[in-house]
Amino acid sequence: MKTRILLFLPLIAGVIYMTGCEKKEGCTDPNAINYNADSEEDDGSCEYDTSSKVMLRVHSKMGTQDFAYGTEVSNWEGRKVKFSRVQAYLSGFKFHGDNGMETIDDSYILTKPGTMMYEIGQLPNGHYDDFMFSVGVDSTANRLTDPASWPSEHALSSNNPDHAFWSWNTGYIFIVLEGQIDTTEAMNGTANASFVYHVGLDEMKRDIMFNEHQDVEDDVTINVQFDYLKLLDGIDMRASLVTHSMGDGKPMATAIADNVDGAFVLE
Repeated sequence: MKTRILLFLPLIAGVIYMTGCEKKEGCTDPNAINYNADSEEDDGSCEYDTSSKVMLRVHSKMGTQDFAYGTEVSNWEGRKVKFSRVQAYLSGFKFHGDNGMETIDDSYILTKPGTMMYEIGQLPNGHYDDFMFSVGVDSTANRLTDPASWPSEHALSSNNPDHAFWSWNTGYIFIVLEGQIDTTEAMNGTANASFVYHVGLDEMKRDIMFNEHQDVEDDVTINVQFDYLKLLDGIDMRASLVTHSMGDGKPMATAIADNVDGAFVLE
């Protein structure tokens, strides 16, 4: 009996030795998204990120000059205007490429002078012919959500100190334009009459498309100019110095919304 045990022991040792020599397989490329630091032998399972980060750079302007609060500029008719508060929501970023339309989910930004760089999100690598976005907020987010429900760092969150929301009307203010204007008939006075233009409601959302060929193979930045003064082109501001997009102020809000397309240009 003892002899049989002694003969069996070397066999067990051999099995243990062979098992211990097997290398752990997996992805060994540190550049792969499924890299496994414990893997000793590559098994061909490595997966790679084929998308890139897209940034939007917004250069705020008022006419031919860079935006500056409290500085008088002349509007389309030569009337003096100065701004005290401006901002706008941009959303719904879409890119049309060789593989069809790519939509960046949850792409909301609140743009304002003083901040130029905004992260839109991730876009699959490839060639794109054009892109578009909306000035405003989609109807679902605009009418059916509570600003307090968004993460604190989100553009639509009530924790954002600049977020604009009509709590009494339920909906985001897409465009905020506040400041002063010269209301004299001869346009020879100073900008001292206050105006408050708050543009919102689903029907005021406007879409903009840019024809711009872009190869996305790495992180990319899109550069646009946003001219706040052009939002007021062709508008007699003296006709209405206040609008909240409803009632008698609705024509003014609509005119501002209709000027959105001309206020943005590629830089």
